Amino acid sequence: MDKKFLKEHQKIDYDLNIEHSNVGDLLAIKAKENKEKVFLICPGKNNEQFTYSQFKTIVDQTSRFLIQSGLKKNDKISLIFHNSSEFLILYFAGLSCGLTIVPINPDLASNEIEYIIEDSNSKHVFYNYTLESKINSIKKNLPDIKYIKIESINELVSSMDDDENIEQNKVNLSDIAVIIYTSGTTGNPKGVILNHLNLLSDAMSISNWFHFNKETRCLCILPLFHNNGQITTLLAPLYAGGSTVIVKGKISLFAFWDLANEYKVTWTSVMASILSILLSLRKERKDNSLTAILCGGQILTRSVQEQFESRFNIPIFEGYGLTETTSFSCINNYPAEKRKIGSIGKSLITNEMEVLNENNEIVENIEGEICIRGYNVANGYLGNTEKNYAFRNGWFHSGDYGKKDNEGNIYFHGRQDSLIIKGGENIYPAEIENILYNHPNVDECAVIGVPHKLLGEEVCVFVKISEKIKIEEKELKEFCKNKIADYKQPKIIIIINDLKDLDEIPKGPTKKILYRKLREYYKNNY
Repeated sequence: MDKKFLKEHQKIDYDLNIEHSNVGDLLAIKAKENKEKVFLICPGKNNEQFTYSQFKTIVDQTSRFLIQSGLKKNDKISLIFHNSSEFLILYFAGLSCGLTIVPINPDLASNEIEYIIEDSNSKHVFYNYTLESKINSIKKNLPDIKYIKIESINELVSSMDDDENIEQNKVNLSDIAVIIYTSGTTGNPKGVILNHLNLLSDAMSISNWFHFNKETRCLCILPLFHNNGQITTLLAPLYAGGSTVIVKGKISLFAFWDLANEYKVTWTSVMASILSILLSLRKERKDNSLTAILCGGQILTRSVQEQFESRFNIPIFEGYGLTETTSFSCINNYPAEKRKIGSIGKSLITNEMEVLNENNEIVENIEGEICIRGYNVANGYLGNTEKNYAFRNGWFHSGDYGKKDNEGNIYFHGRQDSLIIKGGENIYPAEIENILYNHPNVDECAVIGVPHKLLGEEVCVFVKISEKIKIEEKELKEFCKNKIADYKQPKIIIIINDLKDLDEIPKGPTKKILYRKLREYYKNNY
């Protein structure tokens, strides 16, 4: 592998032996090795199932369609789907012919989707037919983009010219593969740039970490528009020649154990909140094939872990990662007896993790900022040099704090900023505050995350209303509706005008809001 394209924060001593030049090449090689083996299962109305050979054939057909439609190497295409075979076919087809994939959460509000399409400079937008009304409102503001409604991939490829001699683009490890948007501290999301090396290195390291093989079958209940779903439950088993069960649409967790049993699932990756929900259901495990669960994206409490492992007899492997590290960057040791319970594990082989003090010095057993470098660390943020400050001094600075012991185990202590993580989704207070400040009668507001039993955190807003104006909580909730995604909507609104012991939103000497004080107030009073 030519390492000349690597940035300083991606260079480590480990000599990575990547056998594939891109994600499409990985699929091609595995399809050649496992022609008639099942690769993909999509339970649901049509109960779709693809062998490696079948999936590779339709991906190739779709790739030719993309080239025939006028798309050139490095062009960006937005994919707006819930989990589905259509998303996966377009995903692999785009990567195979050198396009850059921009996956978008279909549950975002129209203006949020519009921003990502425009900011990424997407040439084509592919979307599920059920989203037509939402997309139609976007078309009015972005009329120069080509929009392609998808009901069936077969219908899509049947319309193309029968030309087998279309020249495929050469795709390299350094080519941008996906741009994944993550919430920004100022309200607008940031596009994280990930190349083929990022995807392949993280997939390889997770596959090797858990000793995946051709018998591995993963259950994907995480959304595929997130990097976690793409890497942990799709590319990682593909790397080993395994298979994946893709839950289409939104899963009813009541069916979790039925799916695991029916399809003989051996492994899955979930958010901590899902473990809590499974514990709350009166539903017991039926299978004996599921041997491990990877958990990340939220803090996993010792109580939930102990209850789950005791009841279902499946070990939980806690890990840590960010969109900027492609997926996971550290995981508890495998097998289970090697875990360091309470830690978020050790660095994967494709990256290094250290805790740095304010002088950018590596420290042990002392709290500092968690920093990462390696092959799976992103190339930065799209078009935003200011935010790229996080990639400095040869490290990606996570903004999270913790410590590292002398055995290499990392311990997560908290977030530097006021980020709210609700059900694995990142929510920044500024985004919601900016909306509420547009209300004519809101003088001040502050958004915090408060504890939620199942989701980890819930969105809570403290609001100060203009004098002599009476506003109900319901009105403010209605004001936010349709302006942001449902998961970002404030569920708890506290109007401080009605409080006797809090008449102002607490601020420091520089007039900066003291979110910590608000969290303390909520804890003591609610």
